Amino acid sequence: MPASSGTDLAPACTPRRSARNSSMQTTGRITLTGLLTTSGALICAASLIGFGGQIWWVFELASHFRPQYALTLGLCLPLLLYRRRYRWAAVFGAFAVLNAMCLAPRLLPLAEAAVHPGADQATFRVLLANVNAANRDYPKMRRAILKYEPDFIVLLEVTPWLLERLTEFDGRYPHRAVAPREDNFGIALLGRQPFLRTEIMQFGVAGLPSITAEIAVGERRLILVGTHPLPPVSAEAAQNRNEQLAALALFARQARHPLLLLGDLNVSPWSPYFARLLTDSGLRDSADGRGILPSWPVGLAPLWIPIDHALYSDGVEILRRETGPTLGSDHYPVIVDFHLARS
Repeated sequence: MPASSGTDLAPACTPRRSARNSSMQTTGRITLTGLLTTSGALICAASLIGFGGQIWWVFELASHFRPQYALTLGLCLPLLLYRRRYRWAAVFGAFAVLNAMCLAPRLLPLAEAAVHPGADQATFRVLLANVNAANRDYPKMRRAILKYEPDFIVLLEVTPWLLERLTEFDGRYPHRAVAPREDNFGIALLGRQPFLRTEIMQFGVAGLPSITAEIAVGERRLILVGTHPLPPVSAEAAQNRNEQLAALALFARQARHPLLLLGDLNVSPWSPYFARLLTDSGLRDSADGRGILPSWPVGLAPLWIPIDHALYSDGVEILRRETGPTLGSDHYPVIVDFHLARS
């Protein structure tokens, strides 16, 4: 009798252990749908956090990747609909639209993007390039200058090493204002035609050099500004950058002539501080209506964002804008064609 009871109990216990193990395996399994849902939820959170950039400098970092947010959430939608996750699909769709609305000024065609100069209007080309202080690929920089033949060149992170090599362009660009440095904040402005006035200025408390130049265009005047604020890698650096952007906005607002501001501003178009710069200065973004035009970081396409900018005031009309080929730097150059509007 005892032997028989033991035999009867053994089969009854085995299925219960199997059911428990099966349940544990199902609970611990990671599915593609679950992974995408979790990732999408984090992107939705980052989308909201990006609007709080003025609360904390770290939050602003989340504002720079609006194109990536919109694209990733949009790509998640078909799979969620296929899996009948309709609530998550609705949430992701709403946040994809929210991010797309932030991108709209650069993506939607504008009348300004189709401006054509008159036969009697002088047109100019400016090349803006953060060449990277550690970059020693001078042949690529040289080829870009020869290819685009700009009238003005604004170079950032200019070192004495680079200036020495640029002497070969003394004949083409005899007019210069330079402030070379061994760190990442040297700057130079080269021009084909004379400058009426140039000045090395410091906007904000960081003490970094910027260049302003006044240029004669017939009987009119144009002001060019080249600048490079600190990157927001800490609370103090972010504050210094914001103060420099505020000082630049005041300078542009007070300018008595048409103005073109060029620089690696270390801020994306979707940052609240970029929006404040445009509002306070009265300047407009030359990329509006022309695309996202990312300029950094070279070699990391999934993280591409536009932080190299060309902003312009009333009296300037943008004819064309593009990003150029790599110069051996971590930034792509920006090329802008423009003219002065008729009085």
